Amino acid sequence: MKTFLSKHLLMIILISLSLMISALSQTQKEAKFSVSSGDLLDVSLRQGNINITTGSGSEVNVVAKNIDEDELNLLTMEQKSGKLEIKFKGEDSDDFELDLNIPSSINLDLSTGGGNINVKGDLNGTVEAGTGGGNITAENINGKTDFSTAGGNISVGNINNDADLSSAGGDMEAGVINGNASINTAGGNISITSINKMAELSTAGGNINVGDIGGKAEISTAGGNISVGKISGSAELSTAGGNIILDGADGEVDASTAAGNLSLKNIKGSIEANTAAGNVYAELQPEGNKNSELNSAVGNITLKIPENSKVTIIATLSVLVWGGAEDDLDHIKSDFTPTTVNKRGEKKQIEVIYKLNGGGPTIELNAAMGEIEIRKLK
Repeated sequence: MKTFLSKHLLMIILISLSLMISALSQTQKEAKFSVSSGDLLDVSLRQGNINITTGSGSEVNVVAKNIDEDELNLLTMEQKSGKLEIKFKGEDSDDFELDLNIPSSINLDLSTGGGNINVKGDLNGTVEAGTGGGNITAENINGKTDFSTAGGNISVGNINNDADLSSAGGDMEAGVINGNASINTAGGNISITSINKMAELSTAGGNINVGDIGGKAEISTAGGNISVGKISGSAELSTAGGNIILDGADGEVDASTAAGNLSLKNIKGSIEANTAAGNVYAELQPEGNKNSELNSAVGNITLKIPENSKVTIIATLSVLVWGGAEDDLDHIKSDFTPTTVNKRGEKKQIEVIYKLNGGGPTIELNAAMGEIEIRKLK
């Protein structure tokens, strides 16, 4: 027992000495540079975290920490022609970190082969940041923003310009984006307060929540729910499994889910809605000559439409057990008077046609197993 304890104590001492020697062999380097508004800070690290704090003034203060002494010469800093370039090519400085205090008025180009990138304070310039593996966090940014990580989360405040955010696997979070937005992740949730222009959002697996969008929107997830505010343009929304909620759109709406409910409100234009298993609810104010179609393989369909609309509604219901009785018509409910009722015994289908105000572009409602309701939109 004493021999075991002695060996265990010796191992602890050896590890402690190794850590002490490693710490003694590490050093740090500091530097200061004067910069002007609009200058570029270009940082490229083989590995390590990048920590930035913004403020006023005209100096960049650099503190490079935990550098192995034999890799000190692999850290270079060079300033010329409105550009400050900092590079570190070390591979053995495992705990290397770069701390920077900078003016908020300069532009940033940041990259690390592996590590987190953190920005505290607002930025007025453009920002490009990438990491081979780690999280990226930032506050408000006034310029164009391009963030990418090969594996990690991205979190940023308001962006007063275009934004391009991508992750090979992680959650994405942003405030108000006053520009076009391209946001995608190979696996994670996406949450955006609002987007002022066009939006392209996608995740290979996760939920997507976004407020109002000021232009055309393409939003997709391979598995998860989608919730969107009002879209001032056309919309293409799709999920391989989950619900879709849209609070409004001006233009063509294409919404589809392999399994889930669709809720499409305040749509001014046309709708193409499909679910293999779920209910479809739509509020449609038809505009233009575009046709609409709402389909549910297993579920109910509810359409609300203004009574002054000039459209032709074709409601088709498949009846599981065909009897041809009047009771089958109870599964199609409407505030409008039908123009034509067709019973197709060979297909076990009931088709009811409504020509509102003389008719016009068609709206097809197809339910294989469920009920259909057509109501006046008030």
